[in-house]
Amino acid sequence: MNFKLTKTNIIGLIILLIIIFFGIILHNYRDPKPTKVTEKITLVNNYNRFFTISNAGNKYITYLKNQDKDALMNLLNHDYIEVNNLNKNNMFNILEPLDENNEYTFEARKMYEEKLNKNIIKYYIYGHLSVEIMDTYTKPEDYYLIIHLDTENFTYFVTPYNGEIFMEET
Repeated sequence: MNFKLTKTNIIGLIILLIIIFFGIILHNYRDPKPTKVTEKITLVNNYNRFFTISNAGNKYITYLKNQDKDALMNLLNHDYIEVNNLNKNNMFNILEPLDENNEYTFEARKMYEEKLNKNIIKYYIYGHLSVEIMDTYTKPEDYYLIIHLDTENFTYFVTPYNGEIFMEET
């Protein structure tokens, strides 16, 4: 096969290269692929809701510190209790108890919300758990929780969490 560089062949080759070039550009600028964090999970920007959910996290920390088994059983998510076969006898084998001689503060730093249905909103919370010791600085620990808020019944449930959604960001 003999290929001759004629004016028609050169124009055809240039058109082919232009099409390939624009194809590559369009391919690179198409819609970005969604990340693992689904699109229905959004950052919480409502300060009232942020602090309300943060206070619910503080209540959980208080019950955990006081080792109040009854209050914890009422506050924990029913699915979490069922999956972990949690009861009052094995509660602190599964949940990490806090030292009741210390004072703890949970400060939410970042929060996402996911609307599960019309009434239930799931909050993923990243915060710092600090031990308050007079005249001593202790480095706050990263602490994660999930709180389900039922807006119709005005109730909420807490689930301990490994922080997976926040670790995907880095």
